[in-house]
Amino acid sequence: MFAPQSHYTESKVTELDDAIRTLVTPGMTVHFGYTGARPMAASNALVRVFSGTRPNFWIVGAGLVANQASLVSEGLVRKLTVSFAGENYPTASPNPVFQQAFASGEVELENQSLLVIAQRLAAAASGFPFALTRSLAGSAMAESEDFLLIDDPFGTCRRVGAARAIVPDITIVHGLAADEQGNVLISPPFGEGDVVAFAASKGVIATVERIVSPDVIRKNPTLAVIPAHRVLSVSEAPMGCHPYAIYNPGGTDIASYVEDYDFFMDIRAASKDKARFHAWVREWILEPDGQEGYVRKLGTDRVQRLRGRAQPESWQDELTPAMVDAIAARDDHDNIDRMVVTAARVLERKVRDDGYRLVEAGVGYANLAAWLAVSRLQIDGIPAELVAEIGLYGFTPQPGDPFIFANQNVASAKGLTTAFGVLGQYVGGAHNTCLSIIGAAQIDAEGNVNSSFTSSGRFLVGSGGANDIGSASEDVVVVTSQSPKRLVAELPYVTSPGTRVSTLVTDLGIFEKRAGRFALTSLVPAAGQTVADAVAKARAECGWRFEVADDLGVEPMPDPDDLLRLRLFDIRGDFLNPGKAGPQDG
Repeated sequence: MFAPQSHYTESKVTELDDAIRTLVTPGMTVHFGYTGARPMAASNALVRVFSGTRPNFWIVGAGLVANQASLVSEGLVRKLTVSFAGENYPTASPNPVFQQAFASGEVELENQSLLVIAQRLAAAASGFPFALTRSLAGSAMAESEDFLLIDDPFGTCRRVGAARAIVPDITIVHGLAADEQGNVLISPPFGEGDVVAFAASKGVIATVERIVSPDVIRKNPTLAVIPAHRVLSVSEAPMGCHPYAIYNPGGTDIASYVEDYDFFMDIRAASKDKARFHAWVREWILEPDGQEGYVRKLGTDRVQRLRGRAQPESWQDELTPAMVDAIAARDDHDNIDRMVVTAARVLERKVRDDGYRLVEAGVGYANLAAWLAVSRLQIDGIPAELVAEIGLYGFTPQPGDPFIFANQNVASAKGLTTAFGVLGQYVGGAHNTCLSIIGAAQIDAEGNVNSSFTSSGRFLVGSGGANDIGSASEDVVVVTSQSPKRLVAELPYVTSPGTRVSTLVTDLGIFEKRAGRFALTSLVPAAGQTVADAVAKARAECGWRFEVADDLGVEPMPDPDDLLRLRLFDIRGDFLNPGKAGPQDG
């Protein structure tokens, strides 16, 4: 009498392209839900169905990346509201497809921070006209007509940010599994969490790796974030995140898979030329017969390799003893190596001296420095933990892939939460003890950071979570290679305010705030360079005048164990490759 039902007559299972064709209409606001699984198969389907029709979509999402540039190149988009638009795997850099569309005015860009987009969607999900936020104030993004600073109505004399709610028509998500009714298990970490189910006025178009029975959903209730009554259709789309990864924490036998490095490199190469990118879109998106044809084109060997590398400890298969010996035998290092090690030492000193217990990092050099610092602290028994903005707490970075959200690191986390949890509470909460480190395309003498626009108005990549970190973290360190084009007297655009930035680490030295402006407090000199020559070099490579501390220090050479650990994190040399420019700086 009381046995749970395992079969229902209603089914929302629909072939993906048919679901897009039936449920999405021109002029809609389409939200790509931000979870641990990116809806790349659905993005491709949107392009297949609407290519050549100019549907004038307003696309909302934490970021548009990789093959999602086809939404712009094929003329589907009139407006983007994103925190990031470009390439982010394995390194962050601009994408010419987005740059050209923004520069020409073909696509309107509303650049927001990652948390603010999530907060605006959450306001819509809760039926509020606006969201309260600690982000954006003090940045160029605060000039938006959708943002205001308002007085606290309860009389504390504080001012708080208010951002207008975003109400999409449709939200598109990808999950691990769903039953035929549309109850969806999502892949952690949880990103926007249940906002992806409730923000859109019409509902959710879901793709999943596999359709399963209701019994499987019941056995995994912690992953069942999207309830059936909010789902319009569900489509089986194996490898639906490709070229990104998906993580399965257990409870089902659905295969995880890792990021496809070679595929990303192909996209990057194609995006540099308009005709070449159109040809790539035709080959990989328009010509395949739906997601089934796409997976068939990938080939069984490639799919199995990506799934095999998602197995725990699989990195050991690629990291041979000979490779470790070769890396350990290197006794060379360059200024970038020294900069990352120096930044790690700065973080380590701050944790030891000031009692921070959380370390949040941006992409690239910042990420590597945080990984190194926390690993050293934990070896000494200090309980510092790493957090990552998508919703990772207490993860242990594994060798092989320096990508900040690499799939292989998710399984090591002590906690899987949301972007609200990490950026809103862990990093920016009222009682946080978080130390953060971010990169910068440009920075001024007060610590304000730009990662959005060049002086000529060319778009870079946007804020991501950097503005949220800079607005609310207890302390912020910035790391970037030094030149007059990076350390500038005046920024063309303020992405992140410098109020909470205490320290700047470059390949030439450490700058710390003194009376609100950076002063040079320690040097990272080249081999054989005198202190006087190192100071002169730092002045020549800086766009603003700085004071030199009376107690000016000199940073020691990197420890061989630190260099070994860093190079094991970055085996491919995405960042730590002598003579190779820093890719995360665009």
